[in-house]
Amino acid sequence: MSNCNGAIDGAQSIINNTLPGRLSTLYSSIRAKAPNAKVIVVGYPRIFNGADCNAFTWFSPTEESRLNATADLLNSRTSTAAAARGFTFVNPTSKFVGHAVCDSPEWLNGLSSPVSESYHPNVAGHRDGYAVVTKPAFGVTLAAKSASNTYSADAIAAGNSRYAAADRTIAPERFVAPDLTTPEARAAAKRAGVDLRSRASIDAADRSWSQRQAAGVR
Repeated sequence: MSNCNGAIDGAQSIINNTLPGRLSTLYSSIRAKAPNAKVIVVGYPRIFNGADCNAFTWFSPTEESRLNATADLLNSRTSTAAAARGFTFVNPTSKFVGHAVCDSPEWLNGLSSPVSESYHPNVAGHRDGYAVVTKPAFGVTLAAKSASNTYSADAIAAGNSRYAAADRTIAPERFVAPDLTTPEARAAAKRAGVDLRSRASIDAADRSWSQRQAAGVR
């Protein structure tokens, strides 16, 4: 029942001035730790259709329009940051047209219980929205179920099986975190110039090793 324009102004300020730096740091860290990975960054749909059918929210059409524009702004800044690191950005906006909150059918939850589920994709949103736009980014082609451009569960499962077959060839291994408190570990770290009391020093050594692995240097 309150005016949310101030909150929208604050969100847009963060998206413009704070988020780009945070995304750059995050994406750089991902690329350093996984130099050969294919990374897909997924954006946000427009949540509202101009009407409010949920009790206890009372968004005005103007507020909904501004919130949708904020989603577009978020996608723009995220796409730019992703491209800077060679990541693929997938924009779901067009796919969710006609399926916003209060549409029929809606692919996004309105105000929900628990509240944490509010304004997130529902089952149909994941199946017919996000799955459809992300599969091609991974090189998976889905057959259309009908002229409405929806996709069958069988087609999605067939796409997943491509990766399942490869996964079955991987021998499982039990991972045990190294004990960095042993005399052997301390001595090895000292020889490598790594300060085990400093997370920054450990992370720097990890990045260096990842770069050497990517370059084929042992």
